[in-house]
Amino acid sequence: MCLGFPARVIEVDEMGAVIELDGERRRVSTLLQPDVAVGDQVFVAGRTIVERLDPEEAEAVRTVLIEAIALDEALATHQP
Repeated sequence: MCLGFPARVIEVDEMGAVIELDGERRRVSTLLQPDVAVGDQVFVAGRTIVERLDPEEAEAVRTVLIEAIALDEALATHQP
């Protein structure tokens, strides 16, 4: 399963982009969004930027993902 997540673009070059999420940097493809710019909030899935997000939308997605991960971990610890 591939989990998507919101991140901020911190570098763009002819080979793709570097995004930052929670202090971690990753190189990703810009094939689907070739006109992203430094500072853009984006949604990344499969190491590819698939959508540009406005800052409020990015924070909302981040919050929902954090809550879903916490719920999944809580359920996993309570299984027989």
